[in-house]
Amino acid sequence: MHSRLVSLIFALVLPVSAGAETLELIGQFDLESDSFFGISGIEVSDDGSQFMAVADRGWWISGSFFREDEQISGISDLSVLPILDYDGLPVSARRVGDLSDAEGLAMLPDGRIWVTFERWARVARYDVVPGKASWIKDHPTFYDHSDNWQLEAVAVDPDGQVFAFSEKPFIEGFPIYRLAGETWVIDGYLPEQDVFAIVGADFDENGDLYLLERKLVFGIWWQNRVRRVRLGGNEDLVLWTGERDQFENLEGISVWRDEKGLRMTLVSDNNRKEKPTQFVEFRLTD
Repeated sequence: MHSRLVSLIFALVLPVSAGAETLELIGQFDLESDSFFGISGIEVSDDGSQFMAVADRGWWISGSFFREDEQISGISDLSVLPILDYDGLPVSARRVGDLSDAEGLAMLPDGRIWVTFERWARVARYDVVPGKASWIKDHPTFYDHSDNWQLEAVAVDPDGQVFAFSEKPFIEGFPIYRLAGETWVIDGYLPEQDVFAIVGADFDENGDLYLLERKLVFGIWWQNRVRRVRLGGNEDLVLWTGERDQFENLEGISVWRDEKGLRMTLVSDNNRKEKPTQFVEFRLTD
């Protein structure tokens, strides 16, 4: 493991150009809703028709997409359910220590769901929704991250391995947390690049990891980018960097395919402000 860790630290120090590959914007859909806010993680079904999301006040949100000419044109069948803790009680009912701060979401083919929580840093498994969380032993460094910069993203690779990522790095870089049996190990570190923070993650069927990153420029403008990493240490590509203030605070990413190739759906966290929730979709092009 140590040799792999060293290779990940040094092989990924500098980003490289994505060459001919890039992300092409398909479209943007703004959802205006008083009850739909704070979305931090999202998973989209294989056919792109349905989604499951988590909100950072402790809610499951699901629905279906309407599409016209490949673009999202509406949302129906909205459902909002409370996320439950290990004892079966809603996490939204206990704000002490911000127990409800759900940030990342990953779904397995068998229906099990993984959720990262930030301020009360932990990763929980849900076998059914709604249902209570299954306890997983924390890694000792979960609480070494600064407040509100803790666990932000979770993703499951094609082999079923669960990975978690913090919003901000340690000195060595962003730790690559991997679930090994009943606890977590650090497989290596991803380098921080240009002060971007990790806010979302998803794997494609080939095992490529897509990271959604963001930064706040001068405390005014959000800027996002999508980065693709192969955890074996031989690729680190920036596929797209948005303009400052091009979109709102994009935090969730889901990778899926249609008949034309790889697509991704991004969603914004509007932080309960008077702004819409944005769904932004891209296609990977050669």
